[in-house]
Amino acid sequence: MADALLFAPEIACLLAGLALFFCPVFEASYRTTWGLALFAALVITATCIWSLPLEGEPFAPGIYRVDFFSQLLKAVLALGFLLVVILSRTPQTLERSSWVEFPMFLLFSTLGMMMMISATELLTLYVSMELAAYPIYIAVALHRNQQLAGEGATKYMVQGMAASAISLYGMSFLFGVFGSTYFGDIALRFDAVSGQPIFWFGLLLALAGFLFKLSAFPFHFWAPDTYQSASHPLVTFIATASKVAAIALLCRLISLAMPFDAWDAQGPAIQSALMWMSIVAMTLGNLAALAQKDLKRLLGYSAVAHAGYTLIGVQTFSTLGLSAALFYALAYFAMSFICFLVVCVVGRDEDQVPIASMAGLYQRSPLLALTLLLGLFGLIGLPPTVGFTGKWFLFSAALERGQFYLVLVAAINSAVALYYYLLVIRQAYMEEPSSNAPLQVGPLLRATAVATMALTLIMGTFPDYFWDMAERAAAALVG
Repeated sequence: MADALLFAPEIACLLAGLALFFCPVFEASYRTTWGLALFAALVITATCIWSLPLEGEPFAPGIYRVDFFSQLLKAVLALGFLLVVILSRTPQTLERSSWVEFPMFLLFSTLGMMMMISATELLTLYVSMELAAYPIYIAVALHRNQQLAGEGATKYMVQGMAASAISLYGMSFLFGVFGSTYFGDIALRFDAVSGQPIFWFGLLLALAGFLFKLSAFPFHFWAPDTYQSASHPLVTFIATASKVAAIALLCRLISLAMPFDAWDAQGPAIQSALMWMSIVAMTLGNLAALAQKDLKRLLGYSAVAHAGYTLIGVQTFSTLGLSAALFYALAYFAMSFICFLVVCVVGRDEDQVPIASMAGLYQRSPLLALTLLLGLFGLIGLPPTVGFTGKWFLFSAALERGQFYLVLVAAINSAVALYYYLLVIRQAYMEEPSSNAPLQVGPLLRATAVATMALTLIMGTFPDYFWDMAERAAAALVG
């Protein structure tokens, strides 16, 4: 019974997923399926919040760990699923015959991500990664425009499978070095093998699958194409929940190499590799975004840049850096979601969402214009949004390690990003709309927009509570 309680969020996801699986079997309408998915999302979110204080190992020792780190991030994933379900009330960009299956794919992917976060054994982690990935591969192919669907799904799946294979190859090196797939055994024997280059090589390869999900260099090529070609609600899920899971996994794997009693041996090598990945991701993402005309594609390159910002905290190999990375995961979740909320509403009936479609948004819907403004201000890193606070924590962690020039490069990249984000804001507030028809925003979407905007401002203005949670999560992870 105790094991079942520790596994409660995953059990809730599994049962809800099975219920959604039978909806198309019994030819349920999409309205019924959506209502069931919304109810399931609320139950799963409540279960995750209830499980925050729980700690333990529900299965054989060393395979699966439940602690504040895992449960906090599971709650964020559940919230992400809930928000995307709300946006999917009428998913016009999906193939009509696939509407009923869509919530099921999202839910099973959420289940896989939850299991990834708690996995403390390499094979369990790999199986969880695949469970999280394959429903998304299928869902990308469900776009109503078959040309877009085929291209986006093929690029995403092929590159994802390549990253997965590289990650599995790296795990085989770790098993060869340690003779075990358990994270606990790896941590205990770290000092004995930290001087062996093959360990650091294996760890770097094992990170490939997580860097792919984060769309970090050099596993970023899928992001702009998939963002542009996938349906709007699905891209929202990829840009929010998937990023949180990727950052969590990076932090868990990096924590295996802490504390660094043998830092002077090979530690600086992998730190340098991650630091250069961060620099290239920030620079490439921001420069490529300057030339984009499609808003979703622009946000795809923006995701690459923000993966680089996140790596600033990860590559410090410090508790402060992990705390900053986890805080930024929460921040990016909120900022990215409110941008994609606007994309989903404005592009409700369009396969593509060019930046020009935001023209005159303030006249058509002042609420959506304000939502977009706050989201983009957050992505830029301007106060009082959480983007500013999140970058402050990341830069502080890097400065603690003496990495002034890395922070300088990140600050320059933030200035570059200011240009292309302001182009979108200019369209929304200073250009005349092509249509004077007001945008219809339902009460549920309106409440969601207001709530997420408030979260973005509260996390930026009063970050203490959220920073404390990030610190507790990092402490549980390192411990």
